[in-house]
Amino acid sequence: MVIVFIFLSFSLTFISIPTTLSQPPTCNGISISYTHNSGFQIPPTATNSGDQPYNFQSTLTLTNAAADRLNSWRVFVGFQHREVLVSASNAVLADGTSFPANVSGGAVFAGFPVTDLKTAVETAGDFNQMQARVQLVGTQFGVAPPNASLPANMYLVNDGFLCSTPSDPGMNIYLFT
Repeated sequence: MVIVFIFLSFSLTFISIPTTLSQPPTCNGISISYTHNSGFQIPPTATNSGDQPYNFQSTLTLTNAAADRLNSWRVFVGFQHREVLVSASNAVLADGTSFPANVSGGAVFAGFPVTDLKTAVETAGDFNQMQARVQLVGTQFGVAPPNASLPANMYLVNDGFLCSTPSDPGMNIYLFT
């Protein structure tokens, strides 16, 4: 008698939901979060700590928990540490600026290639269609790890949306509109 064992290996990938999604949205049901993931010092070494450049890697996440589809999403991120953005996945700069781009005064991101965030009802809760995750990579000045460079503010630029003030300004900023 010969017994044959076949092992199948597979993995499932789930998009993690911002922990504050469980809190009721205060307005239209669109949540925005910004998470500083990592950073490190890069050359050249500056004598003035405020002029020292650092790499930053962050994630901007928009989640549609509203009853209506969010068409052509656009979000403003108020960068405040002389940031130079090198790349942004799943989004472009709305003014058409190419990378690298000086975004020290803030920047408006637009969804690309997926411009619309569908609702939970029309996707059966599929966060891959309800959520946009933008991986940001760039250079900032004067914010040495382990400190995190967070934007001064963020808001949805789409007409008809009013944003509340950010909460939990630790390593994450969560914003509900």
